[in-house]
Amino acid sequence: MTKNNNLKKEGFLALLFCLVWGSALQAQDDLMDLLEEEQGPTTEYAFATFKGTKVVNLQSPELPGKGVLQYTILHRFGAFNDDYFYNFLGLDNAQVRLTLDYSVTDWLNFGLGHSSVNKIYDGFVKYRLIRQSKGAKTFPFTITGFSGLYYSALRFPEGQPFNESDRLSYVHELVVARKFSQKFSAEIVPTVTHFNLVDSADFSNDIFSIGVAARYKFTRMHSFNVEYVYQLNPNSFVNPENGEFQNYPNALSIGVDIETGGHVFQLFFTNSRGVAEPYVFSRTPGSWLDGDIHFGFNISRVFTIQRPKVPEEEG
Repeated sequence: MTKNNNLKKEGFLALLFCLVWGSALQAQDDLMDLLEEEQGPTTEYAFATFKGTKVVNLQSPELPGKGVLQYTILHRFGAFNDDYFYNFLGLDNAQVRLTLDYSVTDWLNFGLGHSSVNKIYDGFVKYRLIRQSKGAKTFPFTITGFSGLYYSALRFPEGQPFNESDRLSYVHELVVARKFSQKFSAEIVPTVTHFNLVDSADFSNDIFSIGVAARYKFTRMHSFNVEYVYQLNPNSFVNPENGEFQNYPNALSIGVDIETGGHVFQLFFTNSRGVAEPYVFSRTPGSWLDGDIHFGFNISRVFTIQRPKVPEEEG
């Protein structure tokens, strides 16, 4: 009888333990559900829509993080149809642009640049207006603005009347981008380019264009990029081969991104000879059909100047 009583007692204690433990778990679940209801649904933002801050020539929706300094080298070799081997695989006719930019917040970035083509010095600002998100706040696109001021330091011909303001040009881009999946992203970029001085009174000072670009990520570190800038009202130039006027061609670029830690390498082919935005979008003299194709690369490196605060440092 004593043994049976002990078994009954142990069984009763085990049953009581299960009931108490189950009630505790249920109470914990109810408490978590209550907290989630009080906090409400969260907002999930899209990130890394494109890897670099530029696709090739067009701006992407990306900005460096707050307190991050970015240094970029943009390089174009000479065209394949311009004595390519004689010019050391285009290296003798290379063009370079250097830029340095800094993000004062996560949504606001300022920068300076210099381009060897036309000896351009420039300053620019880039700002995120709204970000693609889902959850508590839902918006289908990331919208980013970009504005640049460009100054040409080329010497004016002697004896011809020019004003210092004739050296200035401007570019404004509105980047509307969407990350459709982890692999595919695309953007459309309405753009306005303004030159204070044009070659003829018949030409427009303002060139309106629409840029489109897409990215397909085929490995964790590599992606394929393509972009095209269509001019709505292109100006003309004199073709040196036949002496006739023809419209400036549209810029088409195809390339790949390679991410390696703090660096992003962008390798591409493009018919845009210039590396500063005004000359890419509205003064590209060569076309792919004529073999006026340039191999180029963009290399960016970021440096964290202001380290973000961690929770134990706040307060």
